[in-house]
Amino acid sequence: GPAGLSAALTLVRSLRSVVVFDAPTPPRNAASPGIGGLLGREMTTPAALKTTAMAEIDGYGGARFVSQTVTALERDAHDDFIISAEDGTATRAARVLLACGMVDRFPSIAGLEDYWGTSVIYCPFCHGHELRGGRWGVFVNRAVMAEVAEIYLTWTDDLMLFLEPDITLDADREAALATNGIVVERRRVVGLQGDGSVLQAVELDDGTRADRSALVLWPMQEQTALVAALGPELDGDGYVAVDDGYRTSIDRLYAAGDLLYAGHQNVNTAIHMGALAAAAMVLDRAIG
Repeated sequence: GPAGLSAALTLVRSLRSVVVFDAPTPPRNAASPGIGGLLGREMTTPAALKTTAMAEIDGYGGARFVSQTVTALERDAHDDFIISAEDGTATRAARVLLACGMVDRFPSIAGLEDYWGTSVIYCPFCHGHELRGGRWGVFVNRAVMAEVAEIYLTWTDDLMLFLEPDITLDADREAALATNGIVVERRRVVGLQGDGSVLQAVELDDGTRADRSALVLWPMQEQTALVAALGPELDGDGYVAVDDGYRTSIDRLYAAGDLLYAGHQNVNTAIHMGALAAAAMVLDRAIG
């Protein structure tokens, strides 16, 4: 993804030898029709951005791309990392950057896959402009989504919150939402309806429909099996904890991208983190 490729570009420009492991599976943002808010490459597709980035990195020499899933990461007798790939090959590295993102766990909602990335979005800064002025819903599976609901009024004046059963609102918060014209709906979302690409309605558990043309949804997330096996220190929300140089709690192991929590999960943030993590790797090597 963009964090790992950004790091690889910084490293090859710093005359470092780099191996980029790229699992041959679709990226988490594969359904996106275009990356909004990406300076200089506005609304380019994730696939086009990746192709361009890989060509730029390859043009410097010093980088090798391996289209394999990493199955294990261990230390040898010299304290180097041994990276095992799915095809049985092993690669030795002095330093490793984890940029493998998170595993999304989507709720059980019929039709969600049809609309994910187009009418059902994660980031309004990335896709809200294209859906502006529509009838928006927010799938509230975290308390914070109700706490910051007013932000979505930036793009719509017709907003409905669909609360999962374990989400509660105190009277003051509910009154504030009502004052801003935000409707709270406690019946559960069970399905999405539309023409197969454009959302038209949210189906509720009693069979009724709520007309909506966009839905904001943050899937629950967990670390990949590889990160879980390595066991770096996590923060209280389950994201990898790093210092200001993107160093994890494990010596010479760094992390960047969505497996950290930086307030946003988007391409711009990932590119930024990857570049800074690579700079720290270069610095650490230089000072020993």
